[in-house]
Amino acid sequence: MTQLPILVPAGFHIIAHRGASAYAPENTMAAFTLARKMGAREVELDVQFSKDRHLVICHDRTLDRYGYPGLKVAELTKDELLSLDMGAWFSPYLYVGERMLTLEALLTHFQNQFTYHVEIKDPAPGIEEALLERIVHNGLKDRVIVTSKHYESLATLKSLAPNVRIGWLVKEPGWSEVHIEQAAAIECFQVCPRAAETKKELVALAHTRVSEVRAYGILDIADAIQAIETGCDGLTINWPDWLIHDDTP
Repeated sequence: MTQLPILVPAGFHIIAHRGASAYAPENTMAAFTLARKMGAREVELDVQFSKDRHLVICHDRTLDRYGYPGLKVAELTKDELLSLDMGAWFSPYLYVGERMLTLEALLTHFQNQFTYHVEIKDPAPGIEEALLERIVHNGLKDRVIVTSKHYESLATLKSLAPNVRIGWLVKEPGWSEVHIEQAAAIECFQVCPRAAETKKELVALAHTRVSEVRAYGILDIADAIQAIETGCDGLTINWPDWLIHDDTP
């Protein structure tokens, strides 16, 4: 049995997935605050447009899973979304009343305490420009990596701001050399395969074409260990306290 926490190299990216989402409702201030208390220096989050084109932090396009059957993020205004209880579905005792966040609120609160891996969930027209504007406004261009499963959205963003770092989340099964070349073609900083599909040979090949390989889809300890042992530079994880940096000189 693997003993926790798992020691990882000093430069390995421990990225709290939607905050410390195993312990607090995902993508809420509670989850990001807990991630920070656990020592996380990097967080992953999901952004979408509200009906009135504000960037809000939410993973699902529909709000069924959070206790609001039939409601959709894109069909509600910012104020309507921020009025929703996004904590009771996770724990009505611990987190009732926890609210949805805007990207502006999160960046303003934490500023340079985190590196932010911001995933574009729904590439609505204009979302790339709005995201860039928010990043620049907060002075965090050097602390943000924009990711998405939507290749064309990343290509659009890169054309708008060549110096912004982007990461392509490969969603198709069978991560391969083809995906690595596609990532390199739009100058991705990261290519992001599912942890269960990482292999030493592919990770090594990817490192010849992009700067970093970051794994996602960590379902258990075995997935985390596979990503680490195959040479990935980091991973997103719901349990950021499972990993700890080896700071030995």
